[in-house]
Amino acid sequence: MKKFIGSLVIILSFIFHSFGQINPIENLTWSQWYEFPNNYFILEWEGPAMPHDDLIGYNVYREDDLYRFQEETSLFNLVEGSNCETDFLFYNDGSPFYAHVTAVYNPDAIESTYTQTVMVDGLALNVVDVNQYSPIIYPNPTTGILNIENKNIDKIIVLDLNGKFIRELEAKPQIDVSQLSKGIYFLQLTINGKKTIKKFIKE
Repeated sequence: MKKFIGSLVIILSFIFHSFGQINPIENLTWSQWYEFPNNYFILEWEGPAMPHDDLIGYNVYREDDLYRFQEETSLFNLVEGSNCETDFLFYNDGSPFYAHVTAVYNPDAIESTYTQTVMVDGLALNVVDVNQYSPIIYPNPTTGILNIENKNIDKIIVLDLNGKFIRELEAKPQIDVSQLSKGIYFLQLTINGKKTIKKFIKE
């Protein structure tokens, strides 16, 4: 009897796993580009070829963290408009991450597995060398003065939380951000011709 129950559990587990694999989303694609001072992107996919129940929408994930549920088959921030602004890119301090999408079915919001992932470049600055030449900035949070541990700074630009241009500062290891309102900002630093970003908090 125990052997039979054990076999039944294995079979049911296999069926459940296989059932979950049957109808994931298809043709997941990612495009991203930077046109100063904006980050543009589109994550799009096709619904399951043969939904096994009423399809109610999709869960969009950044790594294993659920970003949001939506009914549309794309997530975008384009010149023509946006359905998420650039906050999708602000994950793990703007570093690259993997994204995937699952199908969500009725009843009880049953979720499919996923078979496709895409690499998102994070907060794109020409989408190259985003994480290289990344200096330490301190103190962070700051009330006004930020120190940058690098003497080869070519350019410093302050961006808001949506990646939009605020101002350009003199390229030096110590900068004054006291005129900024309280909040979260990003420094776009060009060092030895390479661009990187650092998040800081103005108190």
